[in-house]
Amino acid sequence: MTQKPIVSNAPVQDDAEPVKVSTELIPSGTLLSFNTTYSPFSEDTHPAADDQTYAAIDLGSNSFHMAVARPEGRAIRLIDSLRTPVRLGAGLDSKKRITTKTEKLALDTLRQFAERVREIPRANIRVVGTNTLRRARNSSKFADKAYDILGKRIEIISGREEARLIFESVAYTQPDHNVGRLVMDIGGGSTELITGTGTTPVLMESVNMGCVSFTKRWFSEGKLTSEKFRKATLEAQQELQPVALSFTQAGWDTVFGCSGTIKATARILHELDLESSDGEISWSSLKSLQKLMIKAGDIEKLKLESISKDRAQVIAGGICILMGIMKILGVKHMSVSQVALREGLIFEMIGKSRHTDIRSHTINNIAKRFQVDMAQATRVEDFAMKLFFLASNPWQLDSEEDANLLRWAARVHEIGFSVAHTQYHKHGAYLLSNADMMGFTQSEQTALSLMVRFHRRKFEIDPFDELPKSEREGLLKLTALLRLSVLINRSRNDAEHAITRYSFDSEQIKLHVDDEWLEQHPLTTANIEDEADRLENAGFELKLVSG
Repeated sequence: MTQKPIVSNAPVQDDAEPVKVSTELIPSGTLLSFNTTYSPFSEDTHPAADDQTYAAIDLGSNSFHMAVARPEGRAIRLIDSLRTPVRLGAGLDSKKRITTKTEKLALDTLRQFAERVREIPRANIRVVGTNTLRRARNSSKFADKAYDILGKRIEIISGREEARLIFESVAYTQPDHNVGRLVMDIGGGSTELITGTGTTPVLMESVNMGCVSFTKRWFSEGKLTSEKFRKATLEAQQELQPVALSFTQAGWDTVFGCSGTIKATARILHELDLESSDGEISWSSLKSLQKLMIKAGDIEKLKLESISKDRAQVIAGGICILMGIMKILGVKHMSVSQVALREGLIFEMIGKSRHTDIRSHTINNIAKRFQVDMAQATRVEDFAMKLFFLASNPWQLDSEEDANLLRWAARVHEIGFSVAHTQYHKHGAYLLSNADMMGFTQSEQTALSLMVRFHRRKFEIDPFDELPKSEREGLLKLTALLRLSVLINRSRNDAEHAITRYSFDSEQIKLHVDDEWLEQHPLTTANIEDEADRLENAGFELKLVSG
C-alpha cells in the first residue's frame, strides 16, 4: 500500500512547491538480518542503547533519502525512513550550477532531516552526495550551507564508491556467501553495476545515465511512444556497451536490483498482474509493461496506485535504462533488494565502530603496492600523532576523523618515490587523486592528495580553496603538522628528538630546544627557519625557542 506524503510546515520560498516528505518503501520496524558468515556484528551484540542509533542521508539526483536504524543482534532494525523528491539532477542550469530554487528546496528538506536526527550522535550520521553533486560546479558552496544545517559534512562519493556500498549492502543481507552476484542500481543521474562474490566486489562501474536525465531527454512532454522507448532503450545499451563484455565474461549466479526506480517498477508489475510478486522482475513482464505504457500514451492514464506521483513522472526513463541493461547483459530475471546505498552506509558505520574501517586497509594496500619505506612512514606517523594530540584542543581539531586523515597521509606521503625522487610529492598527489580508493569519499581523497602535495617545499593555500569552508581550515592545520613531522624526521633514524617540548596557541607553533643543540645542528636549525617562512604563507607562525 502506498502511504500518503506528509506535507511539512518548513518555510520555503514563495514560488516553490511545498516540501513533501514521505516514508520510503521499507516500513519502520523492519528487521534486516545479516548473513552470519560475514556479519559486521559480534556474537554478543545486545539491543542498541540510545547512543547506538545511526542515520544515513543520501542526497540523490532524484530524491533525498534518510534512513534511521539501530543494531539488534545480528541485524539492524529500521526505525524511520524518509524521502523527498528534490529533483536535484533536474535543477542544474546551463553552467551546471544548482539553481536558487532547487537549492532552497534542498535546504528546506535538510532542515526537516536535521530535526529528525537532532538527538543522534554526530559520529553516527553520514551524509553523502552522488551524481549531481559530483557534477555541480557550486557543490562546495551548497555543502557549506548544508553543514550549517546538519552539523555534518556532505561526503561527495565517487561512482565506484557508491557502487561498492550498494553491493556490500545487498551482499550483507543475502544467505549464500559463495554465490556470484550482479547488482544494479538506477538512480536519478547515474546507474551502478557491480559483480562479485560474498561481500567482495570484482567489477564496479558507474554510468552517467539515470531516470531523471533520461526522462528529461526522451519523455519531457510526458508522451509515451514506441519510437521514444526504442531510442531511449538503445541509448542505454550504447552507454553500457564499453563495459558490457567485462560483465558478461565475469558471470554471475543471481541478479539483484535496488533503488527507487527498480522497486517502483516491481510494484507496478505486481499491481498490473504482470508479476506474481512485487519482488521479482522478468524481461517478459517488462516488455508487457512497455506495451501497456505505449498504449496508454501517458503514464497518468494508467492510474497507478502503487507508486507516488513524483515517481511516476520519471519512471519511463528509468524503465528504458532497466530494459537496456537487461537486453545488453542478457538478463532474463532479477530479484528486487530492499536495501541499497543508505543501508550500506549504516552497515559501514557500525563496522567502523567495531574497528573494521575499510579505509585503513585501502591505505595499507596502497603503501604496499607503491613500496613505501614503512619504517620511515611509521616514524612520521608516530611523531605526527604526537603533535596532533598536543594541538587538537588549541587548534580545535576533530579527535577522530582529523586524526585518521593525518595518520593516513603520513603513511603514504612518500608513494611518489615509485615514480621518481624529483618532485615526488607531486607524483604522490597525482596517484592519490586518480586511484580507486575503496571506502574514501571524493573529499577525503582530495584532502589526502593535498596533504601529500604540500607536505614539503612551498605551502600554497590557493588549491585548498576548492574545499568546502568547513573543511579547509582544519586541513591546512593537519598539513602543517605533517610538514613538521616530515621535517623533524628528515634524518630517517630512530634517535630521540632533541626538540622535547612543543606548544600550540591559535595558529602559533613553538619548538623548544637548548642552546647547545642549536650549535651542534646548524642544518636542522636552518631547515626549521626556512619552514617558518613557508608556514607563514599559510597563516602559521613557527618559532624556535632556545633555552
